[in-house]
Amino acid sequence: MNRTAFPFSVLLVALAATAFAEARAESRAPAVQLRAESFYDAWIKDRLSIGLGLSHSTLTDAKRPKDVENRRTFVGYIWKLEDVEQVGIIPEVRFRAADYVRLVLSQDRVVGRTRNYNQQKHSDGDINVWGPQILVEGLYPLCDDTVFLHAGLGLAYEFTDFNEDKWWKLGYSSRDSWLYYGGTNKARQGYYREIHVDDGFAWTLSAGASWRPNPRLELDLSLRHTWFNPDCQFGYNYGSRKGFDKHQDGDFDFDHLSVALTASYVF
Repeated sequence: MNRTAFPFSVLLVALAATAFAEARAESRAPAVQLRAESFYDAWIKDRLSIGLGLSHSTLTDAKRPKDVENRRTFVGYIWKLEDVEQVGIIPEVRFRAADYVRLVLSQDRVVGRTRNYNQQKHSDGDINVWGPQILVEGLYPLCDDTVFLHAGLGLAYEFTDFNEDKWWKLGYSSRDSWLYYGGTNKARQGYYREIHVDDGFAWTLSAGASWRPNPRLELDLSLRHTWFNPDCQFGYNYGSRKGFDKHQDGDFDFDHLSVALTASYVF
């Protein structure tokens, strides 16, 4: 090879390698940026929404025969649950997993007041039921996808809490009797009456409609029917001497309808 041409050949090879390396680096930079944008466009934009809803629940099957002898009541003399009028605020997250399928994470809540058929139909207390709820809903779009109907199936895990009326927990025969003795905090016979209600799973069916008046706002009206039948135990609590002594098993019907109006921000 000509010695004069050799340095020029090396220089040309070096320049070609440098140009190739710079072109490769430039091609990589926008690729990373494109991948980040495509993830948001593919999985977040127009799919994820977060909002708050106004919800009201009503018990649908809250009465049993007045037959304590054959244990056909819920437990003891409790034969009926009454709705406690309460409108609540619930959070809700929705994710549109496919064109016609979405996942909904919400909250369920209902309150029932116990009623006895003996002793002037008094109440032993209120039962609170609440818990997280997840649903899979199918979508039927209308009006260029700004309005769509939906229906689905869900599962909730319900927590329970029995808030006993004070006079009943302390062992008095009625509220008037408790007040007659001065409305004391002392148990009448050295023990406390209690009802323990179990937590558990509940099935839900849902139906409703959603409307997007603009790309970032979604309004949803939904109707949900939930089936929940928790077991319970009635007994006496003797405190540190003995603890809870179960006297009778039972169960409650907390099937209920919930209506919710939700406003959500669409990402």
